[in-house]
Amino acid sequence: MRVTYIYHSCYLIEFGSFSVIFDYYKDAIREDGTTWVNDYLLGKEEDLYVLCTHSHSDHFNPEILTWKERKKNITYIFSHDLLSTGKSAGADAVYLRKEERYSDRHIRLKAFGSTDEGGSFLLEWNNLRIFHAGDLNNWHWNEEVAKEESLSYENNFLCELELLAEESDRLDLVMFPVDPRLGSDYMKGASQFISRIGVRYFLPMHFGEQYEKANRFATEAERNGVVYLPLSHPGQSFDLE
Repeated sequence: MRVTYIYHSCYLIEFGSFSVIFDYYKDAIREDGTTWVNDYLLGKEEDLYVLCTHSHSDHFNPEILTWKERKKNITYIFSHDLLSTGKSAGADAVYLRKEERYSDRHIRLKAFGSTDEGGSFLLEWNNLRIFHAGDLNNWHWNEEVAKEESLSYENNFLCELELLAEESDRLDLVMFPVDPRLGSDYMKGASQFISRIGVRYFLPMHFGEQYEKANRFATEAERNGVVYLPLSHPGQSFDLE
């Protein structure tokens, strides 16, 4: 499979007979000057799954709902958050609440929780387990809020992490926030994640343009036997076994 970082929390995964894109925000430019999504992806013949974890504008761009005008073989799968906030209509997508599942001839999908809006997704294909966290993270803000409040945020995250660990203690690919806005402990949630659940490949999200800070997590990942995939620009691809 080929995994491409589009921007922010958006990743494209190509499996050969179909593709999956998560949390589209804005497009990325390819080496030939065309765009990854509007030119390349929407021009492919294979089936496409468009997944969205929640309604925040940096994870959901309403442009995605126009893609079906250009490409007929699209399946939209959204967190129920999109429907409850009115950013999409009932006929636009399949909507999943926490613990709900979706499956078809290509994929199996289960929705998990978040420590912000919406949820997160565990995708299974051909014995591979792939997790996109959405805004699930230890948003502790421990340099900005009282200790008790920070600990409550952390506890919420650890509870969600346990629910995921009960489903699977080993994941092949994880896309997870490494957000420097959290201060000096910005990698804490990611560290707790890979300490609790075995991960083969790790890709960072939600770091803006701060590639260097996001890539500092490589040391911690390698210490836990995880292959960290370093990023340097939008549109960067990795071919994974």
